[in-house]
Amino acid sequence: METSEKQAYMLMAHQCNEMFWTLLRMLDAPWNDIFIHMDSKNENYQPETVERYVKYAKVFHAQRTSAVWGGITLVKAEFVLLKAAVDHGPYQHYHLISGADLPIQPPEDIRAFFEANPDREFVHFDPHPFSPFNDERVYYRHFFQNIDLRRHPVLGVINGILLSGQKLLRIKRNQDVHFTKGSQWFSCTDGFARYLLTKEEWILQVLDKTFCSDEFFVQTLIVQSPYQDKIYQGPGDTSARAIDWDRGNPWVWKYADLEQLKASPCMFARKFDIEKEPELVHEIERLYAPHI
Repeated sequence: METSEKQAYMLMAHQCNEMFWTLLRMLDAPWNDIFIHMDSKNENYQPETVERYVKYAKVFHAQRTSAVWGGITLVKAEFVLLKAAVDHGPYQHYHLISGADLPIQPPEDIRAFFEANPDREFVHFDPHPFSPFNDERVYYRHFFQNIDLRRHPVLGVINGILLSGQKLLRIKRNQDVHFTKGSQWFSCTDGFARYLLTKEEWILQVLDKTFCSDEFFVQTLIVQSPYQDKIYQGPGDTSARAIDWDRGNPWVWKYADLEQLKASPCMFARKFDIEKEPELVHEIERLYAPHI
């Protein structure tokens, strides 16, 4: 199948704030198609407003679902986006990004970078994926997986009790699966995108009632696939994203980090917060927005 040189940006967002509009402006180039999954809990989202706002890129709206932090619903939302993009493809690369991400290279340079790496997969890997905490995420059942336990501390306590009971009774599952972990945000080829879709049923079955499954499924699949040898190994992170895990979870970039971001060989960066660091976001846009 002949692959287009166009890029597919798959945007997962839950707010229509200024960060969202800034990201759209920075992706608005004729060689980009933008696929948006806006969380269904956002009742103020108006697709027609987005379509009028974007001038050069094509915009597509994926079926809206409710995605909860830590739950399998996030993985399901990613599959919804991926299906929508593949159905309109093929594209050279598919880029999963959030509403807190921004490009940190000129748009022409980003396009040229991926054209120069047409068969590379850009996936982040945690250098220390195995720990008691990470084991707990995938080997034991989290019965409240689609409830944000950060907002429901009582359920968090109950979940902890249920996990302790499973450990005491040695009820451990998924022991035949070799899990690998990393950030959920990736860029992949058309071939790997279609490979992921063939594994959807298996992923949803294995990762049901796990915690933060979005940080496991792409990494786990790619290292056991024919695409393992295609993982990018050039300068910067293997995901082509500048994400600081040393200072935060992840670190929210500050204006003081501007020179570090400008010197990065990565194509994208996260995490940005326009309410806390408006000067940084505006400067990133000034430096790297398309000038068409």
